[in-house]
Order: sequence, then structure tokens, then C-alpha cells
Amino acid sequence: MYWLVGLLVAETVLEGLICGGAAVTPTMRRVLCGALGLLLVGFTAALIVLDWQVWIWTIPFVLYRLINLLRVSAARMPAPQLRTVAVRAFGWLVAAQVLTVVVSGLATHFHIVTTIFDIGVALQLLCAVVLLRASTHTWRHAGLPADWKTLSDKELPSLSVLVPARNETEELERCLQALTASDYPKLEILVLDDCSANRRTPEIIRSYAHAGVRFIQGGVPDESRWLAKNYAYAQLAHEASGELLLFCGVDAGLEPQSMRELVTLLQARNKDMLSVMPLRSQASGSSLLQAMRYYWEICLPRRFFKRPPVLSTCWLIKRAALERMGGFEAISRSVNPEAPLARQAVVTDAYSFVRSDESLGIYSNKPAGEQYGTSVRVRYPQLHRRLELVALVSLFELLFLLGPLIGLCFAARLTHTMAYVAVWCVALFCLLSTYALVAVGARLTTVWFGWLLMPVAFCIDLALLHISLWKYEFSTVDWKGRNVCIPVMQVAPRPPKQ
Repeated sequence: MYWLVGLLVAETVLEGLICGGAAVTPTMRRVLCGALGLLLVGFTAALIVLDWQVWIWTIPFVLYRLINLLRVSAARMPAPQLRTVAVRAFGWLVAAQVLTVVVSGLATHFHIVTTIFDIGVALQLLCAVVLLRASTHTWRHAGLPADWKTLSDKELPSLSVLVPARNETEELERCLQALTASDYPKLEILVLDDCSANRRTPEIIRSYAHAGVRFIQGGVPDESRWLAKNYAYAQLAHEASGELLLFCGVDAGLEPQSMRELVTLLQARNKDMLSVMPLRSQASGSSLLQAMRYYWEICLPRRFFKRPPVLSTCWLIKRAALERMGGFEAISRSVNPEAPLARQAVVTDAYSFVRSDESLGIYSNKPAGEQYGTSVRVRYPQLHRRLELVALVSLFELLFLLGPLIGLCFAARLTHTMAYVAVWCVALFCLLSTYALVAVGARLTTVWFGWLLMPVAFCIDLALLHISLWKYEFSTVDWKGRNVCIPVMQVAPRPPKQ
């Protein structure tokens, strides 16, 4: 077996050289990547046959190393950037694989597999309790106060509502109907036509000119520098005149009092920025995809890492604060531009995340198809487009979020069955409570589905994470007819078909 380990080490060294940008031709690089991938699979399979108890746990890291080799072979990024991300992923994955072999080898040699398994089960319970504690804490602090001082029309600052629109029809019309019904006294509404391919979008915007809606014709962004949505935001912010800027998508629904309540809350808390978790519109039905997006914002103990929850449906910021942070030019390629702004604001306690209720009256009406597109567009960038983080999050979901349920399915095969069942039942209850808190509280699903569909939601999230990874690394991510990979991954655009 030792000679096989030696061959695997030799393959790993060659793999590191290729990831580090060894001087070879593109054709030779593709051949070497393919050969190294075959050797990696072959050596690992042989080691599993010889000692499966040690080597079978390395399979996940081998799979992600193959993806990394495929990324190097495809070479879609500029060479310096590709070298950086490939070497970093290679280093982390190899280190994790070595650590796994060492731990599993020691456990087998010293007959402490049961002890390590018990530690893992205890960590599952601890993780479930931490997630429940963090989610209830965030949920409670994101709630609206029972009452606060109502500002008079004279005390309210001027507000600009900024809406980018591209190839929108019915949703845009519903959004504009809601915005123009607002009772906010110092209000301007700016809607940007982001180079729509249809004629209906600018026609709808212009048809609301009598209600005070101002039409802005958007320009074509430089895809090497700008994500199209951020360029649209920058143009809208440049044209706006309000002291406060409210950015919202066409899927947002607002009640007449929503803007007044939101601005009053911003002033009462003395913040520079607010982000809102909207309620799901009752006419839109249930949404597993949206529930998982909200779940990841709510359940993690973000306050320890200065990374506050933030959502893009509707967010409010002071113009002066936006300019102080560098405007959208500083975050021109960020898939979630509101997130880095919130991270800057939270350092000085100038940011607040709130969840809507009937009194605030902010809703989301995003259709299922657009929810899927949004999930694919944001999931991989949320992990900083790092393959090793995808591996870590995937293992976390499998071991700690789905692990208690998997354990219950096989508990009858274990010794001390009742002890394991008791721990896993408590952990599963905590996880179900965490998911139901978000899914039911935001009206994304019914009470029964909120409790029963958590495992399905986690499996869908895992699938979407890898779909997002694959599309960003090897295909295209289309957002309203534009390839987001070009500015986000710095992928060279394909020449037009002749």
C-alpha cells in the first residue's frame, strides 16, 4: 500500500505544479489535467479497496480536486487570477484530505472510531442549538418596535425611490402602482430602463409620468468593470435628488404607509442604512428557494463576524453614507452590492436589518422561475467564488443539517440506539424550529410545510449551490439576457455568432 501512497503523493506534486501555472502549452495543460485526474481517481480507488476505513472519507475532497483540475484545464479566467484561485483551492483540499486520512487512520489504529463518532454526534447537537439560538436572536432583533415617534411631514427628509427595470411588464406595472400610491410627502420615483429588448418596458414607465414617475434611459455598461445591475444603481443614484435613497426591485410590493414607516424607523434608530426582509405575498404561494435565501441570512451567528444579514428586495441608505463608502464604483462587480455596504455600516453601528410585518407592509412577489435564477446567480458568489468553501459548506450541510435525519434512519444498526436517537431527535427539533421560524414567519410556506420540508429545502440548496458553481466556472449565468460571468469571474465574452 505504501507504494500506492507514494504514487498519490507524486500525482499531488504534479497537480500542484499545474495549478501553479507550470509553463506548458494550453493543449499540453489540458492533456496533463486529464491524465492527473485519471491518476487521482485510480490511486484513490485502489487505496479504498486496500483500506476502505481510512480512505473512503477522502472521496469528497477528490471530487472537488477534479473540479479544480477541470477549472485549470478550461482556463476561462486571466492567468494570474486562475493561478491564485487554483493554488488556494488545491492547498486547502489537499490539507483537508491529509487531515482526514490522519484522523481516520489514528481512529482505526487505536480503535477509537466509536469515540470519534460520539464526538461527531455531540457536535451535531451543539450546532443545532447554536443555529436555533442565533436565528431566534436575529429574528427578535429584526422585529419592529411596538411603537415609535411618528414624524410630521415637515420632519421627514426627501426620499428618492430607485427602480432598475429590464424586460419587465406585469411585475413592473404592479410595482409602479404600489409606489405611486404612497403617502410619503417628499418623494420622487425614478425608474431606469436598463436597455430592455422589448418596447413594453419603457412604455409602462412613461405611462406613469402623470403620477410623478421619472423615466431614466440606461446606458450600456462596460462589462469588464461593471455588473449591469450595479451600473443601473449607479445611474439612478446619480440622477436622484433625495437625501435618502430607497432601492427596490420590481418584485417588491409596498403599502401606502411603507415608505413613511421605513424612513421613520431609520431616523428613530439613527442608522445610515436599513435592509428589509419582506413578507411573501399571499398571492405568490409557497417558496422553498426563497426560504433558503432567508434562512442563511437569519440562522448564522453573523454578529460575531461583522457580516450582518442583508437582502436586496428593498433597502434604504442615506445618500451621504453611500458617497462616503465610495458609491457603486467601489463595488461595481459585487453580485450583492448591498452586502459590502452593510458590512461597512455595521462597523459603526449604522446598519439595521428589519423584517416586515403588516404594519410596515413590504412584500415580495418574485415568481418561481426568477427565484431559481436569483439563487443560481448569488449562491456561488456568496461563498466568494471559492471552491474550497463550497466543499466546506456542502460537508457542513450533510453532516450537521441533514446528519441528524440520516442518523435516525440508520440508528437501529448502532449500539446504544436509544441514546443516539434521543440526541438526534433533539438536534432535529432544533433544526426544524430554526427553518420553520424563517419559512413560516416570512409567510414563505404554511405551518405544516415549514416543519416537514426542511430536509427537502436543504437538499435543494445543496443542488443549487453546485449548479451555481458549475455555471460560473464552466458555463454562463444569465441575468435578464446578460452573462453575469463576464464581470464577476472576469471571463472573456464569447464572440457573436456569424
